[in-house]
Amino acid sequence: CFGFIKFEGRNSFFCMTVKYTRPHALLFVLVIFAVLQLSSAGREGAEDIFHPGYEAVHVMRLHRYEHNGRSSFLQAESDWHASHHHEVDAGQHVLDRDRVQRHRRGGIGSALGQDAQPEHTALSNFLRVSAQQAAALKEHQSAHALIQTGETQLHGSETQSEGLGTLRMGGKFLKYHSLVKPGKNKPAVTSLSALASQYVGQISVGSVLHPAGCKPSSAESLIYIGDSEDSNSTQGGSACGVKDLAKIWMVFDTGSTNIWVASDLCQEGPCADPGRSRYDHTKSYTYKQSKDSSILQIEFGTGRIVGPKGIDDFHIGPFTVYGQTFGMIQKVDGRVFEEVQFEGILGLAFQAMSANGVRSFMQGIIENKALERNEFAFYFSPNVAAGNALLWGGVDPHFYTGDIMYFPVVEPYYWSLELLDFKIGDDSLIHLLLPEEQRSSITANQNSSSSWLQKLHESTGWLQGLMGSSQRSERRTNSPFKAIVDSGTTFFTAQGDLYPEVMRRLPAAECSSITKESHPDLTYVLRNAAGNPHAFVIGSEQYMVSSEGEGSKWCNPPFMHIEVPSAHGPAMVFGEVWMRIYFSVFDRGPTGSLDEARVGFGAAVHDAKAQNRLKALLKGKPHFGQK
Repeated sequence: CFGFIKFEGRNSFFCMTVKYTRPHALLFVLVIFAVLQLSSAGREGAEDIFHPGYEAVHVMRLHRYEHNGRSSFLQAESDWHASHHHEVDAGQHVLDRDRVQRHRRGGIGSALGQDAQPEHTALSNFLRVSAQQAAALKEHQSAHALIQTGETQLHGSETQSEGLGTLRMGGKFLKYHSLVKPGKNKPAVTSLSALASQYVGQISVGSVLHPAGCKPSSAESLIYIGDSEDSNSTQGGSACGVKDLAKIWMVFDTGSTNIWVASDLCQEGPCADPGRSRYDHTKSYTYKQSKDSSILQIEFGTGRIVGPKGIDDFHIGPFTVYGQTFGMIQKVDGRVFEEVQFEGILGLAFQAMSANGVRSFMQGIIENKALERNEFAFYFSPNVAAGNALLWGGVDPHFYTGDIMYFPVVEPYYWSLELLDFKIGDDSLIHLLLPEEQRSSITANQNSSSSWLQKLHESTGWLQGLMGSSQRSERRTNSPFKAIVDSGTTFFTAQGDLYPEVMRRLPAAECSSITKESHPDLTYVLRNAAGNPHAFVIGSEQYMVSSEGEGSKWCNPPFMHIEVPSAHGPAMVFGEVWMRIYFSVFDRGPTGSLDEARVGFGAAVHDAKAQNRLKALLKGKPHFGQK
């Protein structure tokens, strides 16, 4: 025995014992070479794999709208501000954090959050959604089951051009189902149906001169006066500055590039409700008319938005995105806009998705150098609708535990990651994402014989991570499958034959009857920034959706049927269910180059300290319903 070979990276420890036998000689030489490479790379390599943990520039609270109506929305808001979260509430979550730490100590590639379940799981431990969302999910699943068994018919043209995915999908049709690239008339759309939660936060749009009547010498001389500054003064006491014109409650969506703002052009309907804020372009000093006079129109399946383009500055906390093109809402149709409590939509996907080449919001941040670090992160609370957060330019350790591991974006259209495997229990099912005629080659590759070294490499991935440190920036992908991380989707998705197979294996059941045997763990395997396969294991108490019905406590699997277009799939969507479990960082890298795009995941913390920290960060900030 040669002893131990040790590699110390950021919050990680590698140790291996090698016996000197003939089959291991080559492996030992390769490991020695890899360790020498890594020792020269130092901690820089570790930061390519793990988030360095720098602090957020700005934290914005988000309210989760769950389709319970405006009164419920306002009540949840009031309760959050009035409540004090006690440490006793965090007991179970402290145990969960200890679990995660134990598994992180298991080494690279170990599963986050995996642990033995009790024989039966209490109702309170299951994923909770509103009654309206649970009903919408059941309706979607029931309708798809009817189609699968031939008990209902789709009209011929609908079947040929849209497929099963249109059924009960509301706004999701154009977002994931369009057979062509979104364009002038069909951009990707944020879902506003009851199948999806909407996370609503406040930003400012447009600017007014301050003090009133001052005359700036030039646009470049204007000083932005934020909320934290004295409203009666500017720097130096005499300079002309600008203040926010309109504070707008926006829905934030990583699965689209929509930017819409309720405007003064709307004279009737929900967008003209006196209880909602509107942006008045005639009062904004920084407003510019778009050279493109075309009228934008987006259909949501259950509603429609119409309006022209405008150009103005968007203010978020201490930073500004100048000259952002957006849609000014002039008309809305459909009950969905009466139900959803929002005044705008802000998409955070990539430039490639943007209709007519309009600069996306994230591209605006990069070009304006608005943030030192081009990233944002979501913290979603599973139980507190008003206690969620969007962090800009960094993170906060109160909202996650352990390391945040990076996964490179393989197609900068959606936030798409390389999906290597999906398993229920021990059974790999990912090949079912493909049409039947394409599965044989995948299955053959999976079963093909290879050298003992290649098999070790494929099964552990650690050697690739050690040897591949100099190639981490490359966007090479070996898997045809993708995982799309989307804050605008609530549930998990599957397509093709995978969806009915998932539903068969994970049937709806009384929550009290669910065990690890009846509803096994889900395992998603992604390729991380080091090139390693990394497994995320999710137990039934984290993924089964609980709701109450006629005296029984019923649980449904959290899967929707969505066919991602072939140009961007096959894929599975990781929605809000995933992001409640994992604190999620969306990072465009130091320069904003597409090759630097990546998503980081860390085990989310859902305890009293997290909620109290959020309150401390947002003390004195306005809340929903407050002018």
